[in-house]
Amino acid sequence: MTHQADGVQSVLLSVGIGGAIVILGLAAGAALFFYQHRQSERASAQKAEAEFRDLRARLGGRQPLVDMQERRPRAGTITPQPRRPLRSFHAVIFDTRGSERIVRITLPYRLLRWVGRSGSGFQYLGQLTPLDDTEFDGEPIRLLLDEIEQHGPGVVVDYRHPNGGQFLAWVD
Repeated sequence: MTHQADGVQSVLLSVGIGGAIVILGLAAGAALFFYQHRQSERASAQKAEAEFRDLRARLGGRQPLVDMQERRPRAGTITPQPRRPLRSFHAVIFDTRGSERIVRITLPYRLLRWVGRSGSGFQYLGQLTPLDDTEFDGEPIRLLLDEIEQHGPGVVVDYRHPNGGQFLAWVD
């Protein structure tokens, strides 16, 4: 009977060690993903303004999909066009809460699709940036993934708070 009890304890110990290794591996993978897809640095309002000006110039003159006055897609911005698979979702945020900082997030579009997979889409700007907490998290919007995909590559949101905070998101 002692050998049987020792065998059960050995199996339980092996399962426990194996489970711990799996959990540590998942945690390490999540930390690596976070590190590779999110960057945050302190920045002055002048530095942020220059970065946003350069980004807007690089992204061209096409209007953003979301009209932040209406908090929903602009009328006429979603036009039937051949769908091209979207690869990446990008967001740059100038967060003015506390110390001013620029947050840059780049996610595989598949992850954004997974986050917004329910039929409800996105109801807050913060849902578009799941890797960080910014002053824009509670800003309401109504945006479906299908609307992003029909709009195609380009600016999704370009928004500026009266206090100077900025949020620019695009897909390619």
